[in-house]
Amino acid sequence: MVTFERPALLLLGLLLGWVYWIYARQRPPLVPAAGVWLLQKGGARGRHRRRLDLRLALLLLAGALTVLALAGPTRPQGRPSKLVVVVDASASMAARDAAGKSRVERARARVRPWLEAADRAVVVRAGVEVRAWGPASGEALLAHAEPWTAGASSAQLEAAIREGRRLLPGAAVLVVGDADPGLEGVAFLDVAGNEPNTGLTALTGGFAAVYNAGPGPWRGELTVEGERQSLNVPPGRFATATFERDAVRLKAALSKDDALALDQQAFWRESRARVALELESEAVARALAVLGARRTRTAAADGRVVAGTPPREPAALPTLYFATETQGEALVSDVDPTHPLTRGVELQGQRLPVPAPPPGGWRAIVRAADGRGLVYARGGELYLPPAEALARQPAFVVLLYNWLEPLRAEPAPLRAGERPGFTPTGARSLLSYAETNLPRPQGDRLNDVLGRRSPAPWLALLAALALVGADRLRRQAVG
Repeated sequence: MVTFERPALLLLGLLLGWVYWIYARQRPPLVPAAGVWLLQKGGARGRHRRRLDLRLALLLLAGALTVLALAGPTRPQGRPSKLVVVVDASASMAARDAAGKSRVERARARVRPWLEAADRAVVVRAGVEVRAWGPASGEALLAHAEPWTAGASSAQLEAAIREGRRLLPGAAVLVVGDADPGLEGVAFLDVAGNEPNTGLTALTGGFAAVYNAGPGPWRGELTVEGERQSLNVPPGRFATATFERDAVRLKAALSKDDALALDQQAFWRESRARVALELESEAVARALAVLGARRTRTAAADGRVVAGTPPREPAALPTLYFATETQGEALVSDVDPTHPLTRGVELQGQRLPVPAPPPGGWRAIVRAADGRGLVYARGGELYLPPAEALARQPAFVVLLYNWLEPLRAEPAPLRAGERPGFTPTGARSLLSYAETNLPRPQGDRLNDVLGRRSPAPWLALLAALALVGADRLRRQAVG
C-alpha cells in the first residue's frame, strides 16, 4: 500500500485542476480574415470542437508528477527474513474481548505471517522477567505456546529488545502488544481493543481503591472478608472504601466479571520489617514497636539500629545510627524537603544536639543556621542526634517511619501465567492502575521493520521529460 509522508501537498493538485477548468471555459481564439469565415462557417453546422492541446496536457502531467513526488510516496518492501518479535506479556494482554479471545491470542494470530516469512527469528516475552526463544526458524517458534502467555504486573520491553538484538544481531525488531513503546528503529503491531474493565488498584489493612476504565458507570459490590460495600464508579474515576478488620491478611473481590480477571481479586498480608536493635534505648524500642517493626537477630535482619559515629564505608544493611558524641546544640533552620527520609518531618525552630560529623559521603538533610549538619543520610543509612534528646520531638517517629518504610516486604509481582493469591511470606496481587486502565488502540507502526521504497525520484524524472516534450512542441509551433 502506498502512503505519503507529506499528504497535505496533494492539495496542490486542485490548482492544476483549476488551471485546466479555466482553459476549458475560454472561447477559441478568432483568427482574422479567412479564419473568421471558417469559424463562422463551422458554427453554422454545429458547435465548434476544440482539438486536444498536447502541450497543455504535457504541462499538466508534469505538474501532477511533481506534486506526487513532493508528497513523498512510499511503499513497503516486504517482511524481513531476520526478525526479533517482542511479546508484551503484561496483565492487560490477558484482557478478553466479547468473543472470549485475549489480546495475547490476537497477538499470536497477527504475528504469524511475520514469523512464517522469517528464516531466522527470536521470540522474547517481556514481563516482570525477560525470557527468549531462538534463534530458530519462524515456523519452529510458532510451535511453542509458552511465549504467548500474559498476566505479568509489568512488561520490561526495553530489556526484552536488548536481549533479542543480542541473540540475533542485525535483525528487525517488532513489538506486538497493546502499548507502543515509541522507540526509534522498533516497529509496533497493535492488538489493543476497547473492552470495558473495572478493577482493584489498592488494598491495605483498612483501605481499598477501585478504578473504572470502562465507557460507562460501574455499579457493583466490593467484598472484603465478608464485609460488603456497594459502589457506583463513574467512567474514568476511582472509588475508595474503608473498613475495620483486625486481621493480618485480607482478601478483596469485586462482584462483576469483565475483560480482565486478574484485577477482580486482591490479597494483602501484613508485612513487618525485621530490625536488629543494637543499642539500649527504651524510647527507640517503643517507637519501633509502634511502627510495627519486629526485633530480630542481626543475621536475619532487614536493617540495624546502632549507637555511635558511622564508619567511613557504607554498611551492608540499611542502618540507623544515633550519635554518642555531640558538639553543643543548635536551632534547626533548614530541612531538605526533597529527600524521602525527611518527608513529613517538622523540625524548623527546634533545638537539637549537633552530632559529630560523619566520615565518608554523607549528605546533611537537616541543618542549623550556621550550616552545620544535624541529621545526615547516605543511601539507606540515617545518622541522627542522640536518641534521648531526639525522642522528645514529634518528628522522631516520622524519621523512624521513613527509614523503616523501604524495609517492609513488597507485594510479590505477578508473573506471566500466575494468579493473585497468598504466598508463604506475603501476598501476590496485580493492584496496578496502568494495567487496569486497559490501553486503547493506537494503530500499527511498521515502517521501522518493513522498510519502504519511494518512487519520488522516478516521478521527478518523468515530470522533467514531460516538460522537455512541452518545450519541443512550443518550439515547433513557433518555427
